[in-house]
Amino acid sequence: MFRVWPFPPNPGTSPDASPALCAGSSHLGGMRPNPQQKWRPLWGPTEVTEKARGSKIIMALDVPCARAQELVRSSSDLISHYKIGPVLWFEWGAACLAFFRDCGAKLMIDFKFHDIPNTVKESIGALMRSPGSEAIWAVTLHSSGGYTMLKNAVMERDRHAAGSRPKLLGVTVLTSLEERDLYRIGINRAVPAQVKKLAMLAQDAGLDGVVASGHEIGTVRKACGEDFEIFVPGVRLQANPQKDLDQKRVMTPAQALREGASYVIAGRDLYGAENVRDQINVMIGAMGLGRR
Repeated sequence: MFRVWPFPPNPGTSPDASPALCAGSSHLGGMRPNPQQKWRPLWGPTEVTEKARGSKIIMALDVPCARAQELVRSSSDLISHYKIGPVLWFEWGAACLAFFRDCGAKLMIDFKFHDIPNTVKESIGALMRSPGSEAIWAVTLHSSGGYTMLKNAVMERDRHAAGSRPKLLGVTVLTSLEERDLYRIGINRAVPAQVKKLAMLAQDAGLDGVVASGHEIGTVRKACGEDFEIFVPGVRLQANPQKDLDQKRVMTPAQALREGASYVIAGRDLYGAENVRDQINVMIGAMGLGRR
């Protein structure tokens, strides 16, 4: 078996330069391994694990069109999932779908549909008929729109070929809301209880998962099981709700994975960084600390 030993690179070389390759057996070349040194197999799980963690990151692109294209082109070898909403759609329009399709990206359409059942049904149909819709991987709806609205969306989605059906995700309680905010809109229930209620409703209607803050992952898992997907927004490398502008229920990516998140969604924490690629790699590394 061959092993790669983490010798430091030669002076003047890149830190990413390939480490020295040596024989793992002590009687081949007379080299004995140092038990204090970490090693990884040449064809081992390290790269696969990092790619798997990267595949759990969804970058929110609440940015102008030109910036979104730049971000996707510079990061698509590290992550493959992106989220867009009204900010980008209003500027770029449905033409953005072809761009994401041609880049091989998986797109989460975060429109949070919340209307009468027929309007939502027709909206899902129109979205799936749009040129470039092959890129659409997930679509969000407000669970509070009710069972009939959610069920109609599922029925419309299921009319299309199995290979082109996006995930439908029920938005539970926005990360910008706390219990007192719920009270002001007439909901006399604690946030976890409201999230549980809406998650169970979404599951009953046939949705694939929900969008919920990291603080309610355990609640949703217990109520809806391990196969129900949980997309967690409000992810910060340094979660500090006191300093956050508008998201109150935030969590680090490591914490979210440890709690059982299916995917984590990060926006400003990634695209606001001076070096986006470095920031993505930092997040991938941080997620490794949170694996269950």
